[in-house]
Amino acid sequence: MNPNIESLRYSPNEPYFPSNVGTSARSGFTLPFDLSYEVDLWGRIRRSVTSAGEEAQATAADLATAALSLHAELAVDYFELRSADAQQRLLHETVDQYADMVKLTTALLNGGAAPESDLVQAKTQLDTARVQDTDIGVMRAQYEHAIAILVGKPPAEFALAPAPLDLEPPAIPVGVPSQLLERRPDIAASERRVGEANEGIGIARAAYFPSLILSATVGLEGNSIREFVRLAQPVLGCRTQYVADDF
Repeated sequence: MNPNIESLRYSPNEPYFPSNVGTSARSGFTLPFDLSYEVDLWGRIRRSVTSAGEEAQATAADLATAALSLHAELAVDYFELRSADAQQRLLHETVDQYADMVKLTTALLNGGAAPESDLVQAKTQLDTARVQDTDIGVMRAQYEHAIAILVGKPPAEFALAPAPLDLEPPAIPVGVPSQLLERRPDIAASERRVGEANEGIGIARAAYFPSLILSATVGLEGNSIREFVRLAQPVLGCRTQYVADDF
């Protein structure tokens, strides 16, 4: 659709023409409409629409897969954090016991009932337990920050109180029905893309055959605004008041 407005005026100095022709002017107004329709003889368009639908469903399944992965990562981080809480509680108790052992060994050494090597060994065990306790605290902070990011909060504004996990793990059955695989979005996405590839085969085969395209061109044309608007009024369905006869 290419609308066009043009105005032509002949020069009065045009040779071999009377002077009255040279001063005349001509205007033209054109508003065309192009229509085309392709007959789907071989199913190419139908298969293209079906293929696009399959791709849209596969993309939606990809989005569901990403969301499921984030939820799974959040669950893993939460259980790892609670596991770190349990280890940290155990290490706290271990550090207290090793500290008592150091005190007892020191008293025995002062009383001549224990060699100095026992005291060195007790201090080494105490230092090792303290280092492990510190490492578990750092690991717990990392899991806590990861959970904050996954839930969409700044790590500085998110905190979980220590609470060791005391729940029993759920019982896992020996066998599960194969229909559960159909609920996995990644498998659904693969299945949709297989269907899309199948439609692509039909599209490629249809390319070997000729296409049938029906086209038509209609429009309005006039040499004055009055005539052009008069012709366009029934098409546009509006009322127009003429303010000028010619361009």
